[in-house]
Amino acid sequence: MRTSNLARRFGATRPTSVSELKTEFAEDERGSLTIFSLFLFVLILLIAGLAVDLARFESERVAVQNTLDSAILSASSLNQEADAETLVKDYFAKAGLDPDGVTVVETQQLTGDGTGLVGRGVTATAPINMNTLFMSMMGIDELNGGSGGRAYEAVQNIEISLIVDISGSMGQNSRLDNLKVAAKEFVDVVLTDNPSADYTSISIIPYNATVVVGAELLSRLNAGGGAVAVDPVPNYPGAMATYRTEHNFSTCVRFEDDDFYTRAISPTTPLNRVSHFMEGGNSYTKPSMNRRWCSENRSSILPLSNDPSVLKAHIDNLTSGGWTGIDNGMKWGVALLDPAFASVTTAMVDDSLLSENVRGRPGRYDSATTLKYVVLMTDGDNTIQRDLDTQFKTGPSRVWFSESRTSGYDDALGRELTSYDGYFVEMPDNGDSDRWYVPGRPTTNNDDYYTDAASLPADAQQLDYIELYDRFSVRDVARFFFRESDSAAEDAHEDAVGQTEGYASIDTRLSDICTAAKEGNRITVFAIGFEAPTRGQDAMRDCASSLGHYFDVEGTEISDAFQSIASQITMLRLTE
Repeated sequence: MRTSNLARRFGATRPTSVSELKTEFAEDERGSLTIFSLFLFVLILLIAGLAVDLARFESERVAVQNTLDSAILSASSLNQEADAETLVKDYFAKAGLDPDGVTVVETQQLTGDGTGLVGRGVTATAPINMNTLFMSMMGIDELNGGSGGRAYEAVQNIEISLIVDISGSMGQNSRLDNLKVAAKEFVDVVLTDNPSADYTSISIIPYNATVVVGAELLSRLNAGGGAVAVDPVPNYPGAMATYRTEHNFSTCVRFEDDDFYTRAISPTTPLNRVSHFMEGGNSYTKPSMNRRWCSENRSSILPLSNDPSVLKAHIDNLTSGGWTGIDNGMKWGVALLDPAFASVTTAMVDDSLLSENVRGRPGRYDSATTLKYVVLMTDGDNTIQRDLDTQFKTGPSRVWFSESRTSGYDDALGRELTSYDGYFVEMPDNGDSDRWYVPGRPTTNNDDYYTDAASLPADAQQLDYIELYDRFSVRDVARFFFRESDSAAEDAHEDAVGQTEGYASIDTRLSDICTAAKEGNRITVFAIGFEAPTRGQDAMRDCASSLGHYFDVEGTEISDAFQSIASQITMLRLTE
């Protein structure tokens, strides 16, 4: 076989037939990497182009969505009177986007008589069409998509419990003055220039160690108590055959630990009043209401009002004094948001004590129709709570009173009688001859004496402890009636007042009612620590719905806190 010089140079043998040429071509691998590299280069270009087109499309989508969100928020506002479609398309045009493809649907909710707008919903969709730069090489000339959203502003029922600290420390450092300014500004924001104003109610709950509920409100709850038969009835004139279990001098309620696990206070919930008493001495005269543990001269609860002038006047009348019981304030504030209270509200509307606008409130726990808020503030921390011991809260005392023995000249005593001479103290361990101790004037023991069982005046009436502690302070009862007659009874009456709750237990009760309020997001709790000590700040932080709902402020910063809370309450929400 002959070979060419070139073939011999490369050590190859030249094919001599067509079949040999085919075989050689098939087996020749020279240049294959170059071809593969070209394929990879084209593929990378396509992927990069795809990324560029997708990035351009996403940028376009974001621009359209942002414009659409802003447009429907504005169009759904109850304060605007423009046509919703015109307004939305105007937003697109000013943003440099094509308004022609935008579809707008407006829905309106009217009052029952059809004359008032109480809800507006705006739904809008916008197409997104973009010509591709690189994807067209793959046969995709255009990317299509859409953007949509819905905004709804409605006159939802808004129910607010404004729970404010009026303890003694609030009278320091201008705290009460700063609170009044802030609270009135809060009322203005929530109830002025607000489309939901007619559907918003505010309850004001002032508290110190107790909460003055108010006679009109408490009379519609189950705080009247009952009557208990005395057995046996003492065989003396005017002896009590029955006694009351509750007084009606004041309207503070004493709660037990278990009460703080629940939100509701209904008309059938049994309520026990804090006793009507003054601890300490009062010169043997009737204590004024201001010196009682529950003072009706303090501001009471103002329930469910949407009249700014009434609310602000109530705020202006707040005065400070007393210890701190945040748990009691929170308990009443939550109860005034619970649906179980609705029948009480309706009864007060029927009696023209509340506006017709609040009939049926508090509403159901349904955020679609009713939003419920607690705004709780304190400048301190929980202290102690006190009340008369059970044996002295009610029931027959050992003291009788005779009106006929309070005036005129008494020959045996050799002097004019005074109002103190009408009191007779039963001495059950004495014999008949000295059964009654008559203390006479409280400033001396020179005119006190004992008399026999039959000497009790015919008009004498036995006093229960409710009446006795209305007439005298706790210490005066112990010393006037028992110091000279019964030292054991004196000691018992000196200690008639006991601490019902202490610092730690009140903190626990507050935490329990805050937990009950927040359960299931039924109530949103805002809490303010106003120049409060560490324990007070911790209690407020624990009570708030979140850290974002807690405010730690000083001085006039309390106005900023109330303004922020009011803005959040009235804020429009974007849905879908």
